Amino acid sequence: MTQRITVLINAIKDQALNIRTFELVSPDGEALPSFTAGSHIDVFLENGLVRQYSLSNSQDERLRYVVGIQKEEEGRGGSKHLYDNLQVGDEIEISIPRNHFELDESAQRYKLIGGGIGITPILSMARRLKALGKPFQLFYACRNENRAAFMDELKSGELSSHVILSFDDTHGPLKTQSLFGRVDPGVQIYCCGPTGLMDAVKEATTAWPASTVRFEHFAADESTGLREDDESFEVVIQSSGKVFQVPADKSILTVLEENGIFVDHACCEGICGTCETGLLEGNVDHRDMILTDDEKNENQVIMVCCSRAKSSRLTLDL
Repeated sequence: MTQRITVLINAIKDQALNIRTFELVSPDGEALPSFTAGSHIDVFLENGLVRQYSLSNSQDERLRYVVGIQKEEEGRGGSKHLYDNLQVGDEIEISIPRNHFELDESAQRYKLIGGGIGITPILSMARRLKALGKPFQLFYACRNENRAAFMDELKSGELSSHVILSFDDTHGPLKTQSLFGRVDPGVQIYCCGPTGLMDAVKEATTAWPASTVRFEHFAADESTGLREDDESFEVVIQSSGKVFQVPADKSILTVLEENGIFVDHACCEGICGTCETGLLEGNVDHRDMILTDDEKNENQVIMVCCSRAKSSRLTLDL
């Protein structure tokens, strides 16, 4: 089961239009579990919702977590609940941080790209690279400055000399092809933001080695869901030898739960990694938005909330 801890909301700050930061601390003032740049936490809300939010502060800080949250009026209700119901002094339950957007600290140089609220994990990475003395550029793209978070720090703080701001209403869309189209040896790219921005960066970096360009998704696309041409297959539970049929209209996760096997999960869209399960045999149709191409080719884990089988049977390490 996902390990939960209780934290206190110590401060709430408006950062931009419909974007706030929430500073979370231990109620007893003790150090919080450590994390690394790019990490996120699950937030468990009283209404039963579970949402994932990236940490924006430095991994060297042990007394607080800072998450940036954008209020989505037409979203699934998590961010709106936080805005409308939570106040300084409230206690909430969260998971310990985990990281599916890990910063490889061995590169020579870095290009960090954040769009809108996608700046949150990118900012944590920038803080880490600054502490390591690594050369980097931070490109921050927003529709306009009113929607850009952390502007005081990005304009005048210690990161400001590394920051390139791009606002659609002033500069037009970020010129991804000219900025990232040429392969730059020794450079790694990290990108988080809306789908349009990330698609543009993916298109611009098609010639880059896959291991040098990483993305973090805040929302799933249509590729993670069930499809009309999906077929049924079997899953084998290694510990018991039990075999279950997964029909075309159900996920592995649903079938497991129907048979009393409970795997931790949160998003059910392949973007949080909570349901990651070991794979012992079989060929997977990976539909998550977390694993890299290399990790998918290794075929050692599967996100059971969305991924399916290419082979007739999968053996799960359960």
